[in-house]
Amino acid sequence: MQISLFRYIFIILLGSSMAFAFPPNAVSYIVFVILVLFILGLQQRFTKSSFWYGYSFYFGAVVAFIGYWFSSYFHTQLGTGYLLSYAVTSIICFYTAVYIGIICFLYNKLRTCNQFFNLVFLVPSLWVLTELIRGLFFPRSWYVLGNIVVNNSLFLGFYPIFGVYFVSWLIIAFSGLICYFILYQQKSLGGCIKSLFVILVCVSFSYLLSQIRYTHKFGSPIKVALIQPSVFSTISLTEQQLLETESIVARLVTNVKASLIILPETIFGTDPHYLSDDYFDRLKHLTIGGEVIFGSPLSWPGEPHQTGVANIKTPNHLIYTKHYLVPFGEYIPLQGNPIIDFLVQSIGFSLTNYIPGAYIQKPMQVNGQKFAFNICYENTINDFVAKNAVAATILINQSDLSWYGKTVMKDSSLQFSQARALENQRYFLQDGNTGDTVVINPMGQIEQKIPAFEEGVITTVVQGYSGTTPFELMGNIPVWLLCCLVLLFAIIKKFLQGI
Repeated sequence: MQISLFRYIFIILLGSSMAFAFPPNAVSYIVFVILVLFILGLQQRFTKSSFWYGYSFYFGAVVAFIGYWFSSYFHTQLGTGYLLSYAVTSIICFYTAVYIGIICFLYNKLRTCNQFFNLVFLVPSLWVLTELIRGLFFPRSWYVLGNIVVNNSLFLGFYPIFGVYFVSWLIIAFSGLICYFILYQQKSLGGCIKSLFVILVCVSFSYLLSQIRYTHKFGSPIKVALIQPSVFSTISLTEQQLLETESIVARLVTNVKASLIILPETIFGTDPHYLSDDYFDRLKHLTIGGEVIFGSPLSWPGEPHQTGVANIKTPNHLIYTKHYLVPFGEYIPLQGNPIIDFLVQSIGFSLTNYIPGAYIQKPMQVNGQKFAFNICYENTINDFVAKNAVAATILINQSDLSWYGKTVMKDSSLQFSQARALENQRYFLQDGNTGDTVVINPMGQIEQKIPAFEEGVITTVVQGYSGTTPFELMGNIPVWLLCCLVLLFAIIKKFLQGI
């Protein structure tokens, strides 16, 4: 009993160490070490229960990755007490860990007599299926393994073809291949040569893929300014705070010369109707030409509430309406469910439900360039961003990450945006209230950045890109098919073995 307990403690700690692979540490290569140890334990039955083995590992990983900033969100955004914020965060962690518990259980039920297939195909397919399924619900796949390696040249060529989920599949497949070598081929010279050959071919193939450009320069470069006011959002906005924000924004945009000036999501923390009289007229005179856009909620008496992006010339009209709303921030999911209703009553806050915008929306045109928007965590939803990127030449994300304080969420959000730039091979501009405000080029590289929690302005010239990447055409469908076909093959093979 004591030995079993120590083993579960070890596997929880092993899962927790996954946090080092994610920001702010971002030691991407450590993920291979951790996954190799995890898969070896799964293969060798480190614990009696496969389900609890996987559950313990991923519970440690999820707590380490989202535990702090999720509880911070509930406490800061929703005004919950610390005890309740930790309780709600724990529920999410307990729920999310179930996925990996299930796939470990399925793996030991479906594993075939072909260990190469088991380790290199079945394990990654089962794992990535959980990432794809989680990507359909909240919390979405913020911790997709493919986000970890956006700065790793080994995988860059695969993003614009099959997307971030396929990169996740490759990470686990590489780890499985190492396990196969350790367990079954370490004493075989032929096996060593074969494994090294496979790795060499994959690395070479990836390098060649990274040299392919699916998009091309479009039109003339455009001068863009990104404004980071370093204003923290609050659930109890006062008139004095609103006036201070107006003053900060006015000071930052003064004499900024650009064709497009971008302010972040919910910059003023309220509907534009509540701003000072003629405030937007004053902003127009402070800037030197160009369009000024800002993220904002918008509502009229008796009309549905929406949130999105508006232009200061027409602040009562959204040029982009947010499609994926934040649960418990912009709407209450599963209203009528007794558990949800109990939690909402316990929190004791009233929330106005917003309505989502269309899935695909026309890009905004400025000086011949076409800008597609995504707001907040919409940058985690890769097929959604890709569908809107097809008609655009430059991508923009406007976020308010101040709700998460000084947690690692801002660093993770930056990796999401880098992955979207890679998948669509377009410039990706990310503008945040407190950071990260960055310019990301079509190769996923950060060209300019404002330090977090500091006021600042980036003024840069951005080249638009047109064309269609394979991922924009196919989305995540190839990865779904790969995972499902591998799973189906394992089921059929296992069935035939039992006859």
